[in-house]
Amino acid sequence: MAAEPLNVMQKKRTPSSGSKHDYMSMAPYYWPDSTKPNGMPFLSRDGEMYPESRTDHDGLRLQQTIARVKTLSYAWYFTGEAKYAERATQLLRVFFVDTATRMNPNLQFAQAIMGVTEGRSFGLIDTRTLPDLVDAIRILEGASAWTRADDAALTTWCRQFLTWMLESKNGREERATANIHGVFYDAQVAALALFVGDSALARETLDASAKARIASQIDADGKQQRELARTRPLHYTLFNLEAFTMLAELARQVSVDLYHYTGPSGGGIEKAMRFAAPYANPKVEFPTKDVAPIAGEAYLIPLRRTAAAYKDAELARDILFLPAELRASDRTRFEFPGQP
Repeated sequence: MAAEPLNVMQKKRTPSSGSKHDYMSMAPYYWPDSTKPNGMPFLSRDGEMYPESRTDHDGLRLQQTIARVKTLSYAWYFTGEAKYAERATQLLRVFFVDTATRMNPNLQFAQAIMGVTEGRSFGLIDTRTLPDLVDAIRILEGASAWTRADDAALTTWCRQFLTWMLESKNGREERATANIHGVFYDAQVAALALFVGDSALARETLDASAKARIASQIDADGKQQRELARTRPLHYTLFNLEAFTMLAELARQVSVDLYHYTGPSGGGIEKAMRFAAPYANPKVEFPTKDVAPIAGEAYLIPLRRTAAAYKDAELARDILFLPAELRASDRTRFEFPGQP
């Protein structure tokens, strides 16, 4: 309620388009070349976060705005107090609608690599929380603060961004990516398609494309080899499970059951979760160490989703290994009541 509204105009830099309305971010795992006087071109250090990539970052502004709007939408839903919906509406207008501060609906300059590229397809993972945004808007539709004009403006923005994802070079390249990036791409496309009323695109994405990704990325023993090959293997195993379970939750809206889908080679979401879940216990050591610590949030979302989907007591017990404060404060406790 008290935080300053965020927007893309707050960044210090301006992209080559000449408009600060265009989103900008830096690739997180690229570092200056210490052998070069100006450090460029930057070099890859997979899994190692370059600190400056987290400053002046439109993605953080976008993600924080969406998180705040989701919290406020829940607060309005549970209390009925208009002030929460009013504040959520204000934050949305500033970031997406008002002509002075709105974000243009594209990620042309996302995850730039200094000395290499102004933006790349992998930058589309920056907007992976857009499904949370449209969920929050659906909740706010019951509030008087959220007007028809607001709804029309956000629907237009989402439709334009979806078109950019489908038709741009970066979007097409991200769609072709056969790892976590492709899964989060599908989740965004499906959520936006459902929101703007393109049921055919949503169903195609949540049926054919999502199933193909499960089949190609999850082995019969539940391992996700492309994520295990990273320098943060457990983190990305869990992160991709967050993406797959997001797809599975969206698939319910078009009567597709991804939770119980098994690919031709025997892999599926349930096996992937059962492979990863035991490591929520800090006494159980993952075979390959991550180069950075694993956050409890990485387990919580996929565990709560799958424990609810499979009505599984063992997965629910694994949640209890996570910090009590995290379990109590995370919004998934509202989304999946009855879970620890």
